[in-house]
Amino acid sequence: MSVLEVINDFGFLSLPVWLWGVIGGVATAVLTCLGVRRSLSDFGLPYDRWPLLSSIVNGLLGAALVVCVLGFQSQTTPEVIPSEAGRNLRLIGHLTLLVLLMMVSVTDLRTYSILDWNCKVGILLGVSLAFLSGDTQLAHLWVDWNQEVPQLRGPYLPAWLSAHPHLHGLTWSVVGVFTGGILAWGTRWISARLLGQPALGSGDILLMGMIGAFLGWQPTLIAYVLAPVLALVIGLIIQVTSNRPAIPYGPFLALGAVVVLFCWQPIWMLEIPLTLAENPGRGSIFAMRRFFGDPVSMAITAGLSVGLLVIMLSLLRYYKSLSFVDANSE
Repeated sequence: MSVLEVINDFGFLSLPVWLWGVIGGVATAVLTCLGVRRSLSDFGLPYDRWPLLSSIVNGLLGAALVVCVLGFQSQTTPEVIPSEAGRNLRLIGHLTLLVLLMMVSVTDLRTYSILDWNCKVGILLGVSLAFLSGDTQLAHLWVDWNQEVPQLRGPYLPAWLSAHPHLHGLTWSVVGVFTGGILAWGTRWISARLLGQPALGSGDILLMGMIGAFLGWQPTLIAYVLAPVLALVIGLIIQVTSNRPAIPYGPFLALGAVVVLFCWQPIWMLEIPLTLAENPGRGSIFAMRRFFGDPVSMAITAGLSVGLLVIMLSLLRYYKSLSFVDANSE
């Protein structure tokens, strides 16, 4: 009997969803407390209230995630229909990711540093789970919704994905690792050339790689796009309400991943009309799932994003040069 069959026979649905939420929340809280204590001790820092506070927050998040996934199908999409065991394994993996993300966020907030081993262990766990199960992806390695014909045929999926599920699991996870790492490394490289110092640390590269190992390349890309928006909103609030001089970026990368975990179904199925017409045609509607099946649109968007990043960093460098000149004149 396989691991998936054992988990399936154990019967996640034999208990009420709320009870599984409590179990998942308690397990997440306990592991978070132990993990945060270990991470802080590696830096030689006192525990203070961080293990308790982080375990409470993550326990609530873990319980909420279980209820959202099992009760409200918040990660269910038309083309990804895992078995019950695969869905349960995916949920366990995502709860593990919550623990790892909180460990990374606490150390980053306390020391502006990320322990490499936290992320490396996460990458190993994420890739191993994807390979051994073959059924824990949020999105397939490749799916083209542009080829869908309503009521006639669904989106295009390469035949080998279902023929070789374990190879597919390994591939989408490894591609997710590289996607997350390259995104962070590219931002770091560009900022180092334009500002003279990297905007992201080496730990952020590993963090994005870990997120990619559990989520795959499409959700990881979305999480990376959400992070600066969250940083802008939350960062401004923190700057106004506290005296903290700077806020590390790692927690916002982690928060972007958490948003994706909770809201994957509405994010993936998002449709935005591009016209005010009452009944817009398919070509007049932006659909997230169709965007990720269009290499040309993705390439154009990537180019525009890099160009916008270069412009913003150039303006920031110019602003800093003006501030430096003003300081010297005084």
